[in-house]
Amino acid sequence: MNIGINEAAVFRWVVIVGVAAASIIALTLLTRPLFGAIWGLVLALVASWHGYRWAVRRWREGDSGG
Repeated sequence: MNIGINEAAVFRWVVIVGVAAASIIALTLLTRPLFGAIWGLVLALVASWHGYRWAVRRWREGDSGG
């Protein structure tokens, strides 16, 4: 079953998610839990925006190729 996912790309995303989670935990432990929650929300919004841009680009590439 080949779905076209590169192992190096998956590892990169695992590292990014791990670093983001560590930054949320560190900020929460060093400050108030509210700041950690806000930082987590900011990171989730940035990730959603990035995912949306990626999806739109893939959708446009699919339309132009057909």
